[in-house]
This record gives sequence, structure tokens and C-alpha cells, in this order.
Amino acid sequence: MILLLAIAMQLPLYAQEPAAAASLAHYTLYFPPYWEGADKQVSGLHARLSRRLYQQAGLQVEMESVPYARIHRLLLPDNVAIVAYGANAETDDRFLFPIPQTSIELRIYGLNAEPVDTLEPLEGKRIAIKRGFPLGGYADALQQEKYRTITTNSVEQAIRLLLLGRVDYIITLDDPFQKDVRKVNLEGHKIWSRTLEKLDGWPIAVVKAHPQAKELYQKIKQAYQQLRDNGVVTYKNQRLLLTEDF
Repeated sequence: MILLLAIAMQLPLYAQEPAAAASLAHYTLYFPPYWEGADKQVSGLHARLSRRLYQQAGLQVEMESVPYARIHRLLLPDNVAIVAYGANAETDDRFLFPIPQTSIELRIYGLNAEPVDTLEPLEGKRIAIKRGFPLGGYADALQQEKYRTITTNSVEQAIRLLLLGRVDYIITLDDPFQKDVRKVNLEGHKIWSRTLEKLDGWPIAVVKAHPQAKELYQKIKQAYQQLRDNGVVTYKNQRLLLTEDF
């Protein structure tokens, strides 16, 4: 979904009302566990990261989850200075990026079988997926009867089912997997993984056309460096999160 957003970006258009007349807003998509909630009740990994950066920068920014089409067209209200943005070489020059690019990976995990990176070898196998997590370009395929998907309430539950031999594979996002696997005693088991899909983008992209773009860019960039120096945020293997969420 983030990748689709990047493909058809258009130059943002703004209303004539002066920017100073409205508080700053950050438009996001619904993409759990990074962006969750509805309307202005936004939560998730990247929402927490963004709020901490804004706090450090001394900025009052209201995050709002909006329908995909509103960001896709980028016909933004006057107060929207920031969006969650997927990398696209054709439109990157319309944004300022005060934080480094981060990656989201959808992966397949297994235990005993040989590592695979396509769905074909999984026909007839039991595949655990986390309820509510996006499956990218594999969502429709995994609904087919030839794939025996089992929905779990947490990634930790999926890992435990894998270790017990009750599922053959797990397909889920790597960040929550890496966090939950630490809660489990692997008892000498070695879980392999392969990337199925990778999405590159920025939780915070400043809209260059916004009147305060340069000021916001500098403040957020400085806040990011301060928080990274203090160990509050971590950037590792092209992953950017609050250290407590790593």
C-alpha cells in the first residue's frame, strides 16, 4: 500500500488560507502495526516514533489517519505539512526528509524445511499469519484454498505454534517478529527467514511546498540526531524505530 502511494504522487495543492492560521498536521495511512487507529486517534510503531520526534523538536503536530485516496492525490489542506511517504524517484524531489529512510519487510519464516522465498512450495502447508497485519501483494493469493492459513492473535503465538510443529511456516512483518521472538525460548531451534516484499519510505516526509517546510525540516532533523545520540531512537539495518520498540 505504501509502495502504491509512492507511484502516483502529484504535486500538493494548498488552500489560500495562511499557514499560520492552522495547526500543523501529519497525514498517515492505516498500516498496522506502524500506523493504526482511525481519524485522529493514531497509534503504532511509527506514530510513537513521530510523536517523540515532535516532542523533542518542540512542535505541535496532529496526526490523522485518512483514506488512501486523500494522500494518493495529495490535494492537501493548508495545515498538512507532513505525510507518511513511500520512496519513489519520480516524486522524491517534492519532499524534504529530516530522518533516514526506513524499510518494512514482509518475510516468510520456517524451521525444518529448506528456506523458500515464494509461495509455490507452501501449497497444502499450514501458514500462520497475524490477524490484522497487511500481507502486501500476497494477500489475495493466501486466501486461496491451496494455502492453509491459520490466523493468530499475536506474532508470539505464531512462533510458538511453529516451534510446536502445529504450523509449517509464518508469514508476517519482520519488525514485530524480531521483537516477539525474544520472548520465546528457542531451545536450540534455528528459525530461518526470507524476504517476500520490501517497502522503503519515511514515516515523516515534509511537504516541500508548505510555507514552513525548511523550518520544520531543520527542527525535526536536529531532534532526530539528539534522540539518536541519546539512544532514544535506533537506526539499524535500514530500520528506524524507538529503541524500546526494537
